[in-house]
Amino acid sequence: MMTKDDIRLLKQYIAPYLPNLLIITGLAVICAFFEAVNLGTLVPLLQLMDSPTPPGGTLWEILGWCFGLVGIELNVTNLLFAIMGVFLAGQALLFIKKHLEVWLKVDFIYSIRERIFADVFGTDMRYHHRYKQGNFLNAIFNETNNAGSGLFAATELMTDIFFIVIYAIMLLYISVEMTVVCLVFSAVSLWLMNALLRNSTKLGRELVVQNTRQTEFIAERFNLLRLIKTSSTEQLEATKYGAISADLRKTHSGYEINGIKIETIFQTVIFLLAILIIFISLSVMRLQTELLLVFLFILIRITTPLRDLNMRRHTLAKDLASFSKIDEIISGAAAGHTIMNGKNLFQGLNREIKLENVSFSYNPGTPVIREVSCTIPKNTMIALVGASGGGKSTLVDLIIRLIDPDAGTITIDGTDVREFDIASYHAKIGVVSQDIYIFNDTVLNNICYGSGRASLPDAIEAAKLANAHEFISNLSEGYDTSLGDRGLKLSGGQKQRIALARAFYKNPDILILDEATSALDTESEIKIQQSISRIRQRFTVIAIAHRLSTIRNADSIAVIENGRIVETGTHAELVGKKDVYSKYYHMQYDDNRDLHAGGDADAPGTAD
Repeated sequence: MMTKDDIRLLKQYIAPYLPNLLIITGLAVICAFFEAVNLGTLVPLLQLMDSPTPPGGTLWEILGWCFGLVGIELNVTNLLFAIMGVFLAGQALLFIKKHLEVWLKVDFIYSIRERIFADVFGTDMRYHHRYKQGNFLNAIFNETNNAGSGLFAATELMTDIFFIVIYAIMLLYISVEMTVVCLVFSAVSLWLMNALLRNSTKLGRELVVQNTRQTEFIAERFNLLRLIKTSSTEQLEATKYGAISADLRKTHSGYEINGIKIETIFQTVIFLLAILIIFISLSVMRLQTELLLVFLFILIRITTPLRDLNMRRHTLAKDLASFSKIDEIISGAAAGHTIMNGKNLFQGLNREIKLENVSFSYNPGTPVIREVSCTIPKNTMIALVGASGGGKSTLVDLIIRLIDPDAGTITIDGTDVREFDIASYHAKIGVVSQDIYIFNDTVLNNICYGSGRASLPDAIEAAKLANAHEFISNLSEGYDTSLGDRGLKLSGGQKQRIALARAFYKNPDILILDEATSALDTESEIKIQQSISRIRQRFTVIAIAHRLSTIRNADSIAVIENGRIVETGTHAELVGKKDVYSKYYHMQYDDNRDLHAGGDADAPGTAD
C-alpha cells in the first residue's frame, strides 16, 4: 500500500515529466474513446447481420447521424469498414502513446543516473566516508531501472483506469444488474489482493537492501582481487557470496511468487464471474443472446486492464522502495558538505601555504584534525609523519580542498583557498598516493589525465623525470600501449612511476606525495626518490612518510599525533630531541639493523 511518503516521492520525481505525462494521458483518453466506439458498434453490427432493417433506438440514431454526416449508407459493409478505420486509428495513437512512454522511461532512468553521479561526486570526502562504494553502484545500476519501471507503471495505471471506466459504462448500458454483480466480485478480489500487495511492498524493500548488500560485496571483492588470489580464499569468498545470493534468491522468488498469487486469484475470480454471468443472464434475466455475447466480450476485454492494474500495483510496491533508495542517496548528497567553488583563478604559489588553527571532523564530536597551525614556504619540502589514523592524509585533503575545515583557515599567499576556483587550483597540484590509479587506457592518456590536454613531447619529458620513459619505450606500442584494467599489465613500481609522471606532467606548484613509495621494492623506491630529488627545487613538496629514510633531507618534518602537530624540525633536530620522532626513527633503525644482520637488505619501516 502507498504511504504519504511514497506519494510525495512520486510527485517529486514525476513533476519534471508532467507535460509529457499529460500528453500520454490525453492519448490514453482518446484510445479509450476509440475502444468504446468499436465495442459500442458490436450490438448494431450483430443486429444488422440478423436483420437488414435497423430496430431503432438511441444508439441507432447516433450511428445514422454519423453516417449521414459523411453521406454514407448505414449497412453491414460500411459499418465493418468504419469499425476497421476506428480500430486502426486507435492502434496508431496507441503506438504513439507507447513510444512516448518508452522514451519517458529511458530518459528518466539516465537522467536520474546522471544526477546521482553528479551529486555524489559533487560532495566532499566526508560524505564518501559514510557510504560504501557498492551503495552508489546499486543505486545507479539497479534502483534507477526499478524506478523507471515504477514511473512507467504509474503512467500505465492511469491508462488502465480510463479503459476500466469506459468498459464499466458500456457494461452498465447493457445491464445494470449484471454490472453490479461484476463490481461486487471485483471488490472481493481487491480485498483479497490487498494483503498480498502489502507483502509485495515488504519484499520490495528487502530486495533493495539485499541488492545493495550484494553490490557492495562484489565491488569490494574486485578491489581485493589480488589479496584473495594470494590468500587462496577464492572458495571462501564464493561461499560468502553464495550466502548473500541465497538470501536474495529467496526474497526475489518470494516477490515473483507473490505476483503469481495475485494473477491466479484474479483469473479465478474472472472465470467464476463469467460462469455466474452466463447463469444469471440465461436463467434469471433472459437476456438477448447478442447482448449477452457483447457483455461477455466486454467483460473479457476489461480483464486485461484490471489484471494489469493489479500487477502494476504489485510492481509499484517494489519500485517505490527503489525511489526511496534513490532519494536517500540524492538527499544525503544534498545535505552533505559540498565544496563551494571560488571566483578567483589560482595563478600559482608565490610565497607560502599557511594553516591557522585548522580543525576538522568527519563526524560531529569526533575531531580528526585539532587546531593545526603551520607554514610551508614555497619550493620547500615538508614531511608529515606519525601513526596510522593520526590525521596526516586528512590534513593533506584539507590543503588540496577535497574537504573544507570546520574551523580555522588555510591560505596561499594570504588568500583563503576557498576563494580560488577549484579547477584552476587543482590544475596547479600534483598528487601521487600509495593507492595507484591507472585507467584502462593508453600510457599517454594515463599520464595526461586531468590536465585537459594531451602532448606526447610533454608526456615524454614527464616520464623521463619520473624514470618511466625507458620501460614505457620497451612496451609493445610505447606510449600508445593500453595498460589494461587498473594497469594489470604493469608492475607496482611501473604503475607508481606512471602516477608520478602524471603529477609531473601538470608542472604543479604543489606536489603531494601520500606514502608514494610505501609498497615498492628497493629498486623502484630508489628510482622514485631519484625522480623526486631531481625536481624537488621546482615544486613545493608535501610528503606523507612511511619510511623515514625517504624524508631525511626534508626541509621540515611535522610529527602528527591524534590530529595535532606535536613536533616540528629537521631530521637531525628531531632525532636530537629524543622524543616522538626519535622513537619512530630508532624503531625503524633497529628493525633494519636486525634484518640486515639476517641478510635482508630491504626492510620496510613500520612507523606509519
